Amino acid sequence: MNETHPEKLKSWNRKRLVPLLQKLLFPTCWSMFLLALGILFTILDHRTNFSEFIGATLLLLGPLSLGLSIIIVSNSHEDSKPVLVLIGMLRNTRIMWFSILISLYLIGLFLRPSNIIFWNLIIIPSLILWLEWFIFGSFFFSSPSAIWLTKYNQKLDLPMEKMLEKGWEWKTDSLKPINSLIAVKKAKDSFLELSSMRDDDSYFLILSWWQKGGIRHDPFVSEKLRGLAIQSLTKRFGYKISKFDNKMLDGIEFLEKYYSN
Repeated sequence: MNETHPEKLKSWNRKRLVPLLQKLLFPTCWSMFLLALGILFTILDHRTNFSEFIGATLLLLGPLSLGLSIIIVSNSHEDSKPVLVLIGMLRNTRIMWFSILISLYLIGLFLRPSNIIFWNLIIIPSLILWLEWFIFGSFFFSSPSAIWLTKYNQKLDLPMEKMLEKGWEWKTDSLKPINSLIAVKKAKDSFLELSSMRDDDSYFLILSWWQKGGIRHDPFVSEKLRGLAIQSLTKRFGYKISKFDNKMLDGIEFLEKYYSN
C-alpha cells in the first residue's frame, strides 16, 4: 500500500535492491569505539607515558573509518557511484570539519606542540565530523532502493531526438548502446538515469533515481518509507527527502515501441 506503479512504467518491473542501512551498523559500532578510545587516550595522555599521537590518531581513525565504510557500503550495489558519495560526504560544513581535523593532526605531527589544550582540541572536529557522517549514512541508507527495468529490442535505434526534446541529456555516442549509460534527466537534488544491460541473450533498459549524495532510491514509495532514520537529527542538520516529480518520466513513452517480451 506504500508503493505506487506509474502508468508510464506499466511495462516496467521494479527490482528491489538489498537494504544498505543494516550493513552500516557494524562499521558504526567500530568507528564509535575508536572515537571513544581516542577521547580517552587524549584526555589521559598528559597523565601517562603514552604519546599524544595515540589519542590523536584514534580520533582521526574514528570518523575516517566511518566515512570509508559509507563508501564501501554504497558500493554494495552494481553500478554504484562512489565519487558522488564522496562529494556528498564533503558537502557543506563537512568539508570544513574534515579540513580542521586534518590540519590539527598535521600540525601536531610536524610541530609537536606541548600544549595540552591543543591535543584536546582535536576531539571537537572528530566528534562533529563523525556525527555528520553518521547522519549522512543513516539518512541516505534508510530509504528503500530499487531499479526499474524492461526488456527491449536492441536491434532498433533508440529515439534520441525525441527524448532530447523532453529534457533528457544523451550520454552515449550510440543509438544501440549495450551495458552503458544512455541518458540522464536532472532535477535540483536528484537525477533520473536511463541505462542498458545485457543478460545472456536478453537486453534491458534500466531506470535509476539517484540522490545528490550518490545513493539510489526507489522514487515510487510513500514518504513515510523514506528517510526514517533519526528524523530529529537529520532535519536539524539540514537533510530532507527529495520529492520525485513525475514529469521527469516525460519521454519514457517514446520507448514503448522498443519493448519486447
